[in-house]
Amino acid sequence: MRLDQNLILVPVLAQVLLTLVVMVHMGRARARSMRDRRQRMDDVALATAADWSDEARKAQNNYASQFEMPVLFYAAAAFALITRAVDVAMVLLALAFVATRVVHTFIHTGHNRVKPRFIGFLAGVAVLTAMWTLLGWRTLSAGLV
Repeated sequence: MRLDQNLILVPVLAQVLLTLVVMVHMGRARARSMRDRRQRMDDVALATAADWSDEARKAQNNYASQFEMPVLFYAAAAFALITRAVDVAMVLLALAFVATRVVHTFIHTGHNRVKPRFIGFLAGVAVLTAMWTLLGWRTLSAGLV
């Protein structure tokens, strides 16, 4: 039985959803920060970190991180789809990657303890490395390069 190649889009869409959820959370945190500090829009037009509450800074930092390592995830998913290398292992790894990003986000925007956040980050790196290793191995072994 052959796996539908488009299944790789499920974790991709989940990662996109996570990014959008973090963006909304950041907007709300910034609005609260502005209200609590009695700031106007013009006051934060060129805002620095000191202009925002801790909650708003954590949300903004997490939002920025959704455009760092996940870029390699999106590329791996796209290449797996293009090269028809999507199978159960690739989909499970992709789901695991998104799970590590969700854990990282909860820690980062919550209590923000560095050690557990770093462990979550490293787990994501390990899963992403496994995705690229599997993709590279399959591509090279199939003679597609």
